Amino acid sequence: MPGKSVVFFASHAHGGVRELWTNLAEGFHELGYSAQLVGLYPLPSIVEPPTNILAWSYVIPGTPSGISGKFRMLRELARWMRRERPELIISSMPAANVLVPFFAKIFSPRTRVIVSHHSPATVYKPSLNFLDRFTGSARNVAAIVSVSDTVNTTLDDKPALYKAKRLTIHNAIPPRIEDLLERLRLQAIDRPHGRRVVVCGRLEWPKNNEMLIRAIALTRDVEVDMLGCGADEDTLRQMMVDLRVDDRMHILGNRDREEALTLMSMGDVFVQVSLFEGHSLALIEAAKLGLPLIVSNVPSQVEGITARDGTRCGIAVDLDDDAGLATAIESILTDPAQRALWSDRAMKLARELTFEKMITDYVALADPLTSNASLLAYRNRTAVTSS
Repeated sequence: MPGKSVVFFASHAHGGVRELWTNLAEGFHELGYSAQLVGLYPLPSIVEPPTNILAWSYVIPGTPSGISGKFRMLRELARWMRRERPELIISSMPAANVLVPFFAKIFSPRTRVIVSHHSPATVYKPSLNFLDRFTGSARNVAAIVSVSDTVNTTLDDKPALYKAKRLTIHNAIPPRIEDLLERLRLQAIDRPHGRRVVVCGRLEWPKNNEMLIRAIALTRDVEVDMLGCGADEDTLRQMMVDLRVDDRMHILGNRDREEALTLMSMGDVFVQVSLFEGHSLALIEAAKLGLPLIVSNVPSQVEGITARDGTRCGIAVDLDDDAGLATAIESILTDPAQRALWSDRAMKLARELTFEKMITDYVALADPLTSNASLLAYRNRTAVTSS
């Protein structure tokens, strides 16, 4: 087995980045790599759920405060880099994508870096987006991964050396979660259909939850379960009261992954009208549950619901069209033929997104000489686990 040391590094671990990096690190670990999960710092408001195999560690124990806190973080990152000297770091999130290549070049020159982008670069802080041009062009950066073609195109203004390293690797769900989703989907087949919308994500401005609240106010009898928490929770609750939908919209908070997926499987339609996404894991999970998908009509979301043959596997609604969102929800909840059509389309999309392909693509970047052997080992291991 390879035995190479690979660090999955993030600015901080939450949401989709946390799940994806945890899944990939555990996959690399199962293939014999020495895998670690490392963040610059933990978020104080996030209760971190346990992982199956590997735990997250952090360069500093809390969010850096003020100039002195940031200097301390940089000092400890330098010490971490000198001490660990990993063969490969795969970084994610803007701050890590800038700091990791720079500090690796100075304090661990033999470390290769792969930078990854999980959101459009246009939403980054301008200073970090600017610095990324230079750190991403450095020789120790071997590749620059985007989780969707849409995210990739937001890097078009980078230098030629930077752009030459780009590729897209779409997100996917690991086999143990796929198995759970399939069991939940089969259990829900005979369940009477209701009028329940499910939403999964942070209660913060990028998720555009205000649009959903306004749309629900235009519907009758539609219930909404919102999985997640965040800084906007109090504002959203007040908006629900003001629009008199607080008896139909339920904020369920953060749940562990299995409980969250179980609650998602009890829904009748999945809605995600984000202002932007990279390639949403929640959208993939909903597709694998066979839930009809309604998303915002923005490029990354349209890409997320489009199959390889160009089939649109969900409904895209313009960001300023509250009535259109309400109509789309009602059309699926009231028309069995529409529900069946969009459920089948979601399953078509789900079948195309495999963890095997995703991890193979990352392994090929990490260790090109052993990628074929690693793929065979992964196939054999997952076949034994499934049986």
